[in-house]
Amino acid sequence: MARQAYYYDSSKCMGCHGCQVTCKQWNEEKADKTHFVDGYQNPPKLDKDTRMIMRYYENFEKDTIPQLNLLKYQCFHCGDPACVKVCPSGTLHKTASGVVAVDWEKCIACGYCVNACPFNIPAVGAHVNKCDMCRSRTENGSADDKTSIPACVKTCPAGAMEFGDRDALLTKAHKRVDWLKSRGYDQANVYGEDILGGLGIIPVLKYPPTNYGLPANPTMPVEVTLWKDIFNPLGLLMMAGAFGMTIAHRFLTRREEGLHKSESGKGEGDVKG
Repeated sequence: MARQAYYYDSSKCMGCHGCQVTCKQWNEEKADKTHFVDGYQNPPKLDKDTRMIMRYYENFEKDTIPQLNLLKYQCFHCGDPACVKVCPSGTLHKTASGVVAVDWEKCIACGYCVNACPFNIPAVGAHVNKCDMCRSRTENGSADDKTSIPACVKTCPAGAMEFGDRDALLTKAHKRVDWLKSRGYDQANVYGEDILGGLGIIPVLKYPPTNYGLPANPTMPVEVTLWKDIFNPLGLLMMAGAFGMTIAHRFLTRREEGLHKSESGKGEGDVKG
């Protein structure tokens, strides 16, 4: 099955909050009174009732010209997700289409995913909360009325978002970057194409990732790699080895007991004879 992804063009985004509002509406999440942070950002961060937010970063281009950089911030659906690696209950898992999905009924609210995520995305209340690419729509909706695409994509008035085959969207993203560079945005880039197994969110940025609060080269935490890829498999191997040695020990012990009984029987027969 082809891997699915979001395409997000920050150069087209108006920062209208439409996607943020419809995300809450569709997922029936609680909306609290909050306050603006660093300009127009509101609420200040992702939380147990908020799966995505619009981030606003004010920079100055050519020393004095203010530039507002916008970023739709949510789960990036990594190709090699650290949160899935550390989840002990199977709550977080990857689907055949590449979505980092959530089975809320299995969540034990341990918070391991929060510490493992390089982007600090998951939030935990009664259970973990994060974007699941609107699986309730994409796996059950109709293409005729556009309910088969995520709610945020459907509501975007600027055409800054698309949803579909990841490879096709990457091709579109690179063409858009070439167009931006031809218009003088020499630092335009496609973020996350190859990091962490390739992101399932494909942002087109006019400036370097750090201008949008994104790490330039996010990596999986070392402790996750050591535990899940090295120590945990090694521990399982050691357990298997110990189990095998136990079986072998019992087999040899019983064999020796059988030989001892056999020799004892022969001795008794000699005496009777």
